[in-house]
Amino acid sequence: MEKTRIPDAKTGQTSGLRARLGRIKVRGYYWPVRTIVQLGFFVLFSGIGIMSLVPAFNGTRSWIVLPIVSSVKSQAQVTSTMDAITLFLENGLFPWLPVGIMLVVGAILGRFMCGWICPVGFLQDVITSVKGRVDAVEKRAHLQWIRLKYYLVVLAFLISGSLGLAVYYGVGSDYRTSLGPLADGLFVAITPDGTLFGTLPAILGGSWRFLGTAQSSDLTIGNLSSWFGHISALTWLNVVVLVGFVYAAWRIPRFWCRYVCPVGAIMAVTQKNSLLGMHRDPIKCSECKECESACPMQIPILDLDWKKFNDSECILCMACIDACPAGALSPKFP
Repeated sequence: MEKTRIPDAKTGQTSGLRARLGRIKVRGYYWPVRTIVQLGFFVLFSGIGIMSLVPAFNGTRSWIVLPIVSSVKSQAQVTSTMDAITLFLENGLFPWLPVGIMLVVGAILGRFMCGWICPVGFLQDVITSVKGRVDAVEKRAHLQWIRLKYYLVVLAFLISGSLGLAVYYGVGSDYRTSLGPLADGLFVAITPDGTLFGTLPAILGGSWRFLGTAQSSDLTIGNLSSWFGHISALTWLNVVVLVGFVYAAWRIPRFWCRYVCPVGAIMAVTQKNSLLGMHRDPIKCSECKECESACPMQIPILDLDWKKFNDSECILCMACIDACPAGALSPKFP
């Protein structure tokens, strides 16, 4: 009689476990990597501005400019292309370098730097994370407010461009004087990051040094009033803008990027045709709208072309990819 071998129970269980483990796919998320990258560039670009509190510190600015928001007022090693453009124009020079950098980066990466590198974008993401949810704006109001940043860019270029032409033709001295602080550029004179990482640390540094050497007789109401009186109206305006920036970022995710940022407005033009974009798999996608709910820029992802979409407002933060339960979204290059 032929004997039939009975499979060992432990062997069967082990084989079944291996089969189940083989079917398990470990899913990676972009947000931890993006947070680390953002934090690193935040310290590199703007966080070093706090060092201006140290009397011996003297930041050395490099020639590198990038399509991010990094004010020339701060001690950051890298400057915004927008600030560089207006400073070039102020001196009657055409800004070949910053314009070229914006076009090249925009053609390849679109607004990727807005989502991964910009220190002001990181600040807004931190505020939204503390709040704990991504709120949406009524669609009609959202589309109307988007236009604001384009109007501001036109205004900034009208001021700096007209001054540049006047300087180039040798008649810009009086015009520069009449513009006052705006001669450096609209977004150089009024900017939340320049106040946070340049103006306020400088004021605090001076105050600390004064307090370190002051006598008790110096701390009078009259001296304090005189000290506050020396703070310019423009500085107070920038403080108000900074407070408004924080409040707006709390109410609306990426408010500055959506509706105000001049760099974002310029890069939005290149984003629509950039090599880096997003892909949505129509087979996996169940149109649950989790991706749209997670998007900080309120992009109607499900209404866009699934093969490859490059919405002008997309900052390629990959939050939609992390939010999609089916894994239907992915970056696409080119």
